[in-house]
Amino acid sequence: MDKKTILVVGAHMDDCEIGAGGLIIKAVRKGHRVVLVNVATDYSTWSTTKGREEEIKAKVLNKAKEMKVEKRLLGYGYQSVIFNLESLKKMAEIILDVRPDITLFHNRFEREPSDHAVVGEITQHAVFSANQLLGGKHISYGMEMYSYEVYPKYPFQPDTYIDISDVIKETVETIDYFGREIYAGSPSAKSCAVIQSKININYLENKEISLWHYGETKLALSLYRGAQCGVRFAEAYTAMNKKVLGKRLLQEIVED
Repeated sequence: MDKKTILVVGAHMDDCEIGAGGLIIKAVRKGHRVVLVNVATDYSTWSTTKGREEEIKAKVLNKAKEMKVEKRLLGYGYQSVIFNLESLKKMAEIILDVRPDITLFHNRFEREPSDHAVVGEITQHAVFSANQLLGGKHISYGMEMYSYEVYPKYPFQPDTYIDISDVIKETVETIDYFGREIYAGSPSAKSCAVIQSKININYLENKEISLWHYGETKLALSLYRGAQCGVRFAEAYTAMNKKVLGKRLLQEIVED
């Protein structure tokens, strides 16, 4: 199939990878363009990263380069993203510039941290209303939209599943990177025990991987979603525009 562009929008530095990491890796391997947007990237406004702003930014961008994706940082403060005309226009401008075929963003019921739900709402509204937000310019990009999950404790009703069994090791290790390289360096992490374990995955020819609890949580959720759809490991999504359920370009992009 023709190469497509996937836009994944997340509030924080690792949200895109947590919610859609397997899909991102599979899409890149098939030669598709993947653009990740992190909205709250003023690292001076978060206690975990305060004082390490340049170090954190470098690590975030280096990981994106390693993954062969584009990453854009919008510079909002942590827990300071607001649904208003300014944020809507900024997101609409990104949509016009990136011209995605598919857009993915937060489950809008994830109210804690609050940035998650707000970013999901901003992105969906900007895709639907980009014409009006940018002065009547003709825009119709990214209308096949899906929400992803970061924290499974909030209401989420998936209707689309992506088999990520073939990339599960890379997916959980990518998420673990943020735990090891970023969160572990925070003052709060240094004052408490960090959970780390070695896991043997029979599905991966008995390959043993060492995971912090960041990657381990993604592994467990992927196992649960896989059981729901009949594969070993999966990511789950909710289609925000139900008209696409008959076509599912998303699945065409990652199918073998």
